[in-house]
Amino acid sequence: MTDSTRLPSPLQAWVESVLGPLDGVRDSSHDRDNSQVWRVSSAAGDHYVKVAPKPILYTRETRAYREAVPHLGHGNAPVLQDSSAELLALILTAVDGEPLKDERSPSRRRAAHRQAGQLLRRLHGTLAGALGQPETDRIVDSTVTGLDKHIAEAGDHLSAVEAGVLRQLVSTLPDCGPLPAGLQHGDFWERNLLWDGQRCALIDFERSALGPCVADFVKLATSLWPDHPDLRTALFEGYGRPLSAAESEALAAFAAADAASALAYGPRHGDALVTARGRRTVERLAREGGL
Repeated sequence: MTDSTRLPSPLQAWVESVLGPLDGVRDSSHDRDNSQVWRVSSAAGDHYVKVAPKPILYTRETRAYREAVPHLGHGNAPVLQDSSAELLALILTAVDGEPLKDERSPSRRRAAHRQAGQLLRRLHGTLAGALGQPETDRIVDSTVTGLDKHIAEAGDHLSAVEAGVLRQLVSTLPDCGPLPAGLQHGDFWERNLLWDGQRCALIDFERSALGPCVADFVKLATSLWPDHPDLRTALFEGYGRPLSAAESEALAAFAAADAASALAYGPRHGDALVTARGRRTVERLAREGGL
């Protein structure tokens, strides 16, 4: 996270060439080293300036904002004002709301999740087609082949029995049949859903990519839904359909792979939340065999 209230010079010059002189700059980065986000104000209004950590993330996010986000509807996501491939930077309109996790009213939270389900269904449908299926097949293959690497990196954080459970679940993935493919958000959970009490907006598309739509439910299924099954119900009401039997099986398999990855990453980087999510998912899968 940066601590400056002024943009780096090349970035400042580009932003002001688009928006005009800035009246204020506020650091809005996430609490991680590679996050660079600022909220800026000018005569053109309030905007966010975001610098992508990697070129691939810049490419993914700009593509999503140009090709997919317009299908979500006015006010349901930021609008891309401009972008700079040289700076890996985007200027986005500000949308109203706070992270959905801060909503304390159960009924309003359910309403927000219904809207979130509607938005996700639209997103999944924007780039669905022939190109999505080969990429889905590639992701399935890489998930299966990459599991043992994550298990090895998790070390003592996984027992031999638990590793066996994860291997068994992930091994079913190729047999789930063709899974519905489309544009995944890639980081779909309450931190990336803004809520103003009436409208839900989806943000942060840097991990969006073509792939199996069901994978977008993993974070909610492994963190939020175990304690709030009513939010799962609300989200699928908005999504417009339940998961098929094959998708439910695939969700458990992707969650198993995610748990191994979390237990490989979390302890190594001192991320207690990721570690706890991975541990809880492993214990649940070992106990119940699914989600």
